[in-house]
Amino acid sequence: MAGRKPVLALFGAFLFLTVSAWQAPAQEYKSLSFGTFHSPKGLGISMETQLDQGSFDSIDVIADIFGILRADYSTPGIKATYYRGIVLDKRRHDGYDWDFYAGPGVTIGYVRDIHEPFSAVAGMTGVIGGRMSFFEKRIVICMEAGMDLAVEMNRNNRYRNVKLTLYKSGLLHSFYPQVRILYTLR
Repeated sequence: MAGRKPVLALFGAFLFLTVSAWQAPAQEYKSLSFGTFHSPKGLGISMETQLDQGSFDSIDVIADIFGILRADYSTPGIKATYYRGIVLDKRRHDGYDWDFYAGPGVTIGYVRDIHEPFSAVAGMTGVIGGRMSFFEKRIVICMEAGMDLAVEMNRNNRYRNVKLTLYKSGLLHSFYPQVRILYTLR
């Protein structure tokens, strides 16, 4: 039961950000996209707002499936990530466009780490990738790699203390591919 509170809090935060994005004035962003997140790291939902031609904001809420694919664990964790993508290069073609980007951000969650129980995780994240948009920029496919430089905090009931350690999965799984498939609403 105690594990449900962080999940509900993260879901509430994503819902609040989504409603805020809908209520923002039209001149604040050029486009709003929703979609899905797919990776060996986890599965989830994604939201992206295009600020201008040179940058965009992305929010992902992910069910962290560390150890589940190997059947080590049966319960997924949850993680939310926000980053600002800065477009480094643009390629325009007939029928589709390519953007190459990188950007910093933050991550927070309640996940498992290597040889650790569920832990609260918070820290910085970095993403590098490329995205292709087609069908008049309605469909966007993002292929990226992301690294989480975060600290995890878990409670040791035996010694009644709190242990802070480096989030090892965030570094070791940084080269796992991440794919986001988005549909642009406007």
